[in-house]
Amino acid sequence: METDRPGQEVSKEHRQVITHLIDNEGWAYKTPKANGYPRLFPPKSDSSIKVPKTGHSKGHAFENWLAAIRRDGGHWPPGRKTKQEKEQEAEQEAEEAGEE
Repeated sequence: METDRPGQEVSKEHRQVITHLIDNEGWAYKTPKANGYPRLFPPKSDSSIKVPKTGHSKGHAFENWLAAIRRDGGHWPPGRKTKQEKEQEAEQEAEEAGEE
């Protein structure tokens, strides 16, 4: 899916998260048509997440938005992995160590 880049339509904090997801995790971002909201699209899903046009990183709204991203497979802050992903990574490392 072709993606746009976030601009002044979203806050700096939201832009930082969106840029990370696009560059490192394969997410797509679409600017709004007319008066709609920008949307984030996970790489392996047809669903989308509405991006607030304004706001800041303090308060429940930003945390709820990050929770929606995590539910769809995104990681924020960078480096955060689920328990299942950590177990898979440990298994791969064990297999690689066994091959040597």
